[in-house]
Amino acid sequence: MEKDYDAIVVGTGVAGSATAHRLHDAGMRVAVADMERYGGTCVLKGCTPKKIFTGMADIIDSNNRMIGKGGVGPGQHISWKELMDFKNEIVDMYSSARVREYEEAGIDMYHGRAHFVDGSTLAIGGDNIKARYIILATGARPADARIQGMEHLTPSSDFLDLEELPERIIFAGGGFISFEFAHIAARAGVKATILHRSARALKNFEPDLVELLIRASDYAGIRVMTGQEITGIEYNNKTLEITVTTLERTTNKEITHKCDMVVHGMGRIPQIEGLKPEKGNVAVKDGAIEVNEYLQSTSNPRVYAAGDCIKPGAPLTPVASMQGKIVALNILEGNRHRPDNSTVASAVYTIPTLAGVGLSEKDMNDNHEVVFNDMCQWYSVIRTNMEFAASKIIVEKGSGRILGAHMLGPDAENVINLFSLAIRQGMRISDLKDVLYAYPSISYDTRYMLG
Repeated sequence: MEKDYDAIVVGTGVAGSATAHRLHDAGMRVAVADMERYGGTCVLKGCTPKKIFTGMADIIDSNNRMIGKGGVGPGQHISWKELMDFKNEIVDMYSSARVREYEEAGIDMYHGRAHFVDGSTLAIGGDNIKARYIILATGARPADARIQGMEHLTPSSDFLDLEELPERIIFAGGGFISFEFAHIAARAGVKATILHRSARALKNFEPDLVELLIRASDYAGIRVMTGQEITGIEYNNKTLEITVTTLERTTNKEITHKCDMVVHGMGRIPQIEGLKPEKGNVAVKDGAIEVNEYLQSTSNPRVYAAGDCIKPGAPLTPVASMQGKIVALNILEGNRHRPDNSTVASAVYTIPTLAGVGLSEKDMNDNHEVVFNDMCQWYSVIRTNMEFAASKIIVEKGSGRILGAHMLGPDAENVINLFSLAIRQGMRISDLKDVLYAYPSISYDTRYMLG
């Protein structure tokens, strides 16, 4: 059956949802499509379930750090099954709410894998959907791992759906997914190991703060091994054991690691498999939908894209949401709006949290300076018996304008937002120091982070 709309949005995550509702509110006839449950990666397998698990891990760790100082019982662990049930309730609630919002708005919904028929038509199941505008918000998937035995990898998106955890898990890759999941697993009583190919883990964060996080990980029983290139994964049907073979890049020696599960944390790539973009005259570059500065396809002006299926912008939920809004505005008003990625804060939800925004130390010049603080003995840290915390603020010499902020410590994911706002508004050190913050609080400590 052939149907006609003003716009069809492929993907129901934050990018697709932001676009669909804005176009509908402007009077367009809009449809959405998804090959999975409605909600996208963030709701189903990303930040929403992840934060439930990291939140519980933090509660467990906070208690265990305080044993002998008021904590309850020694060696507490996450009750995985109970937490999984709780997570599923919340995910189901949010996914159902997404469907209900579309229904109440009068936005038509389709389920199934979409692919281009021509430059203005998508096929979804038995329907051909023709639209004046096609918006791609298809998200991302685990990157292809060219490793012998890669079929034994457990996708990172499946980790938060596991009914039970094995005793030993290796997290392949040293990005934020592996670190976050390893910290969750460790608080559930799992022996967790991170194997990373290059010498530097979490390459988008400040190296000295990452090293401090690695020390905190080791303290939590998580083994982090860098310079380990995985060359093979083998499953033994008799012992039900997995052997991971790595090449240690500094010594060129082969090492074997035993575990019960290997979780894929070696990056994600745009999910455009099966989309047949060539049939829609939609250009693809480096595996992503190629877009111009207005998030419009460089080869088909009917097509826009947002979120993790394009390369501009970090693969973060707020970025995807912002891009979805930009797409809607450009469709409604003409190509006038460009995404602003200059003050995107990001966080790794480990224990403690690692966060950053703005200028990094490696990008500094002679006009910049660093204000560094070892926060380990600050009241906000020692009151919870935390042993690892530091901050690094980058400012412009002379003016004192804040250009970058990086932090490892409790509640860093919230404090970093203050610095994101400060950078965006061009604020100086004195501007933040003059604020009368609630005391005692981590936010109050920003006064001291600034020197």
